Amino acid sequence: MAAMARKLTSLRGSQIIVALALVFLLVLAVMAVTGDLMAPMNAARQSLRARLMPPGFEGRQGIHWLGTDSVGRDILSLIVAGARPAILVSGFAVALAALFGVSLGMFAGYRGGRMGGLLLYITNIQLAFPFFLLAVTIVGIMRPSIPLVVFVIALGCWVPFARISYSETMQVVEQEYIEAVRVMRGGTARILLRHVLPNILPNILVLATFALGTAIVMESGLSFVGLGVPTKTPTWGRMLSEGRDYISTAWWLTFFPGLAIFLLVLSINVCGERLRDITDPKQAGKQ
Repeated sequence: MAAMARKLTSLRGSQIIVALALVFLLVLAVMAVTGDLMAPMNAARQSLRARLMPPGFEGRQGIHWLGTDSVGRDILSLIVAGARPAILVSGFAVALAALFGVSLGMFAGYRGGRMGGLLLYITNIQLAFPFFLLAVTIVGIMRPSIPLVVFVIALGCWVPFARISYSETMQVVEQEYIEAVRVMRGGTARILLRHVLPNILPNILVLATFALGTAIVMESGLSFVGLGVPTKTPTWGRMLSEGRDYISTAWWLTFFPGLAIFLLVLSINVCGERLRDITDPKQAGKQ
C-alpha cells in the first residue's frame, strides 16, 4: 500500500509539472502570435532617467516589475516581445528540418543499399563537425536574415530526423503487408505516405519536440554573438549579450532573459518526455 501511495503521489506530481509546462508554453505561444501587444509597456521606448533600475522600480510608464536595461527599456516588455522570434524562427526551422530529414530518411530506408550508406556517411560527417562553428561561418559570410537563420538552424537539426526515419523505415518495409502492396503494384510514394509515414510519425513528433528546444538554444546562441534574427526589438539571446557588461552591477539584465530561455526549453522537454511516454507502449504499460 505504501509503495502504491508513493507511486500515485509521484504520478500526480508529474502531472502537475506537465500541466504547468503546458500552461507556460500556451502563454508563450500567445505572446509569439500577438507580438508586443501583451507587453505592459512599449518595448522600444527609451528613458535615460530610468536606465538600469532594479526590479519593482516605479517610473513614469508604471512599475517595471523586472527592472530596466541600459537605455531605460522595460525588461518584462522586451521579454514578451522577444518571444516571437525565439518561438517562430525555431518552429519554422524544426518544421523545415523535419520535412527534409524525414523525406530523405524514408526514401533512403526504402531503397536501402548505396542510398542508405550515402545517407549515413553524410550524417556522420555533419555530426563530427561542430555545428555552431558552421552556423557562425555561414551567417557571418552572408547577410543575416530571418530565412538564413531558419535555414542554418534547420541545417543543424535535420540529421536526427533522417537517421530515425531511415532506421524506422527499414523495419516497416520488411513487414509482409508492404510486400503485398508491392505485389499489387503500389508505387513508392503510396507506400511511403500511406503505410510507412503513419507508422513512424509518433517517433517523429517526439523527436520534433526535443528538436524545438535545441533550435531555441541555437537561435539564442546566434543572437548572443550578433548573428541572429535582425529585429528592432532585442531577442532573448541579444538581451543576454547586451547585459553581460553590467552583470556585476545590474544582474537582472541577464538573469531574466536567461530564465525565460531556461523555462521555455525545460517546458518543451517536459512535454516531450510526456509525449514519449504516451506514444511508447512499453512506457504506457508501466503507468
